[in-house]
Amino acid sequence: MTHRKKLYVCAAAAVFLILNACGGNAAEQAYTHLEEAASLENGFEEQQEPIMNLEEKEQQLYEDMLSLGTEDMEQIQSLATEAVGLAEERKQLLEQEKESIESAYEEYQLAVEQMNQVEQAREEAQAVKKAMENRYTSYQDLYESYQKAVEQDIELYHAFTNEDLEIEDLQNRIDTVNQQYSIVVENKDAFNSYTDEYNQAKQNFYEAAELDISDPESEEAENTE
Repeated sequence: MTHRKKLYVCAAAAVFLILNACGGNAAEQAYTHLEEAASLENGFEEQQEPIMNLEEKEQQLYEDMLSLGTEDMEQIQSLATEAVGLAEERKQLLEQEKESIESAYEEYQLAVEQMNQVEQAREEAQAVKKAMENRYTSYQDLYESYQKAVEQDIELYHAFTNEDLEIEDLQNRIDTVNQQYSIVVENKDAFNSYTDEYNQAKQNFYEAAELDISDPESEEAENTE
């Protein structure tokens, strides 16, 4: 199989800010929900490295299986069983990833009503909502395409254990898996693009709403200079 592009879905990291404006208005409440939503996506980010590590291990097992012949069927079956187990672990991490995205989206929705009440930032609020909806939809596409890719990986690993498997059939299965991962990469790129768009729109909203916010890490750096 052509070396698969590894799925590394990088959502922008949550930036924890200190809100200095006096509290309680709609803009501040929207800010609180939006940043809490960003924090809830930490679970999403934490799954990326483990998923990549599992993919790399599976890739090695796959290459080992390719190097063996039908006379090594017992070893192939052992490798296939191990590869299937790793793929199942990826499926579990994928579900954990999705849970964090869904939790974050629910928290984000609490901000929508508050954003609508910020008169001087109506246009910016609309941009935030459009970007988030596009981002959320693109994540669903990414999730579904990656889930399908993992299932096809598992089918391929099982196929290796079939002593009667024809080379042409094996190649067709490999091509199918590669095509599916190409879709995954396309969806990942779309998700990352909408993530960038959303983060910029959110920052524009904060500025238009005249929220007085600062990055505590930057302040600390300035204080130590």
